Amino acid sequence: MENIIVVKNLSVKLGGREILKDISFEIEKGSSVVIIGQSGSGKTVLIKTILGIIKSYKGEIYIFGENINRIDEEKLKKIRERIGMVFQNSALFDSLNVWRNVGFYYLYHSEKSEEEIKIMAIEILKKLGLDESVADMMPEELSGGMKKRVSIARCLISQPEILFYDEPTTGLDPITSENLTELIKKIHKDFNTTDITVTHDVKLASKIGERLILIDNGRIVESGTYEELKKKSAHPLIRSYVEIGG
Repeated sequence: MENIIVVKNLSVKLGGREILKDISFEIEKGSSVVIIGQSGSGKTVLIKTILGIIKSYKGEIYIFGENINRIDEEKLKKIRERIGMVFQNSALFDSLNVWRNVGFYYLYHSEKSEEEIKIMAIEILKKLGLDESVADMMPEELSGGMKKRVSIARCLISQPEILFYDEPTTGLDPITSENLTELIKKIHKDFNTTDITVTHDVKLASKIGERLILIDNGRIVESGTYEELKKKSAHPLIRSYVEIGG
């Protein structure tokens, strides 16, 4: 299977402090990988570095076979166009209604008409279980779970090959969190994406992750399926979930 992301000996310093320490891993095309760790473990910095938001680092990062630190801005832009990012706080534009949020890229970077873009947006929203009537609503009218779905729709409309999820269940009640977990699994299957999820939620990780990468204090301490980690890991994040019946 082709590796779609390769990270080699990655180290990152911020404010004179080493946040990531010699991180190496590979992600296969079509897989669902969860990067799990407690707050402050370095997982968010890792994702920001892979996405090119943090540009100063030691080591190598390859996406679609390209070393992102050795290509020009135009080539990097084309790589980013093949990636979707679902932010922790949904990051919707408050001044735009739902369909304009979903179709934002096409509204400002294409020659498609507003009518065409609205039809595309509604189609994606329906696939994510939202009624057509939601399209004209404003973000402030949406529940937390609906905002997450709209945020995901905004990514999916451009048919990304890689989807990043940043703490997707944070701030959601247990039932909404469970529904979103099932939606993420469905999207992975229906859209054939490669998924990388960053979370501290072991329940989410156990449900969606074909492979878990456990980060602690800036290092990868363990890697494997949830069942493998459940048996072998002594890490408190894993043990605390296992011991309450996970």
